[in-house]
Amino acid sequence: MRTFRTVLASLAVVAAATMTGAEGQAAPPASPAAPAPLWAAAPDGFLYAWEHAHAGGFHCRWDKENANWAGCRNRVSDVWNNGFPGRLEDVRLFYGLAMTGSWVCLQRGESIPDLNAAGTVFTAPGRGRGERVNDNVSSHDWVDAC
Repeated sequence: MRTFRTVLASLAVVAAATMTGAEGQAAPPASPAAPAPLWAAAPDGFLYAWEHAHAGGFHCRWDKENANWAGCRNRVSDVWNNGFPGRLEDVRLFYGLAMTGSWVCLQRGESIPDLNAAGTVFTAPGRGRGERVNDNVSSHDWVDAC
């Protein structure tokens, strides 16, 4: 999946470099040392989750809600919401199975490539509130806003 992000980021850089400015002149090429941010990648409607930080290890992806992360349950250290804009664009990550317990919001386009380093915790009321999100997600759902 790291390759997928890299390819999408490279395409965004190429597209930005070929765009014209307001006066009809070509924009200067982007620096190859500056990768495009994740939000530059085209949305594909999926929530991605990886076992290790920075898209390492095995991964799971979903385009619908999931009440039991099964193989990814309580084993995820990197998440990315690459959902489509509009209805059901944000994701709530839940501490418990079947969308129960405390949750934290992952807005469309948001990526947390190292949940452990970020120190992200579940903030909504319920079981698991205050616990770290790293290696503690069991389920998720898509919502209009959170």
